[in-house]
Amino acid sequence: MTAIMRRIGFILFVTMLAGCSSDGMDDLRVFVRDAHKDRKPRVEPIPEVKTHEVFAYAAQDKVDPFAAFNLRPRGNMKPKEGGPDRNRRREPLEEYPLDALKMVGTMQRRSQSWVIVQAPDGTVHKAQVGNYLGENFGKIVRISEGKVDLIETVQDPLGDWIKRKANLSIEE
Repeated sequence: MTAIMRRIGFILFVTMLAGCSSDGMDDLRVFVRDAHKDRKPRVEPIPEVKTHEVFAYAAQDKVDPFAAFNLRPRGNMKPKEGGPDRNRRREPLEEYPLDALKMVGTMQRRSQSWVIVQAPDGTVHKAQVGNYLGENFGKIVRISEGKVDLIETVQDPLGDWIKRKANLSIEE
């Protein structure tokens, strides 16, 4: 029984001795506590709020510059000459904007060339010189191995019809 009491006493002594020991971080705790003791944080002053001069809009009785009739081009509102043939039957690839169409390849037999075009809905179409692509009346004028050249007929802001070059090429 005395041997058991000695072992219990020894275990209690070692446990109490371990409780009194340090974890070796006392110097770190002192450094953290004292490192910025004398420093005061620098706070930027709040910027002054600028007051703006009040402006009273006194043109209620004048014409609104953003009214719909002011946004239309002035002058003759009849369709201008030189526009596209509106009586022509529209082709399937004219339903989509040109940037939504994707050229996927070309085919050639003897001297005849065709371009293979994929529409946004996934359908594949073939077209040749003289066919139309895109919403801007784009007529195919030349087909090469990696590119299709078009002439689009578009209306400028004044209502005049102009022709502009466009192309569709294979994306790699």
